[in-house]
Amino acid sequence: MSHKRKRSIIDDLLRDFFDDLESSFDDFSGSGYSISVVQTPEGTKIRVKAGKDTDVNSLKRQLQQQYPNAEIEIEGGREEPLIKEVSTKSVVAEKEEKRNG
Repeated sequence: MSHKRKRSIIDDLLRDFFDDLESSFDDFSGSGYSISVVQTPEGTKIRVKAGKDTDVNSLKRQLQQQYPNAEIEIEGGREEPLIKEVSTKSVVAEKEEKRNG
């Protein structure tokens, strides 16, 4: 005779929590990373080991939204520049410069 254990509300809450957590990181799938979240008396500490294709800026923003005021440490990954340099010259001026230069 097989007995099925009755699921408690804690089982349901934990399952929902982990399902939500997993779905919140779906946009990082295929990039590869592992995460450790630890609650200490000083606050939440998050450590991430990221694969070479993981956009760490985007991952860090996501973690900051989910864990405000947490100490976040990310090792590895790919870091996109936060500020991109753009030209203020017009296309016409650049063409002129190339012709005359």
